Amino acid sequence: MPFSDDDLDAFYREIEARTAAQPVRRRRRRRARPNAEPCPTPDKEAFAAESLAREGIARIKLRTGPSVGLRCYECACGAWHITSRPQR
Repeated sequence: MPFSDDDLDAFYREIEARTAAQPVRRRRRRRARPNAEPCPTPDKEAFAAESLAREGIARIKLRTGPSVGLRCYECACGAWHITSRPQR
């Protein structure tokens, strides 16, 4: 057996201590647009600005390759979403 129970226990305690020492990252809340409609696609990730949605597209293309045709659009709720549907 490569590790004893004591070795594993010490390893997990060290990992837990490092994890607990890291600050908690809080997500910034997006300000709602006044008089905005409810989002018709709440299951999609909402971006606060077009530039952030374009950065999201770039991150996706890094993982999937450039062959995926993606674009962003401003939703009725005021957020920006990413879609693979061609523009009408």
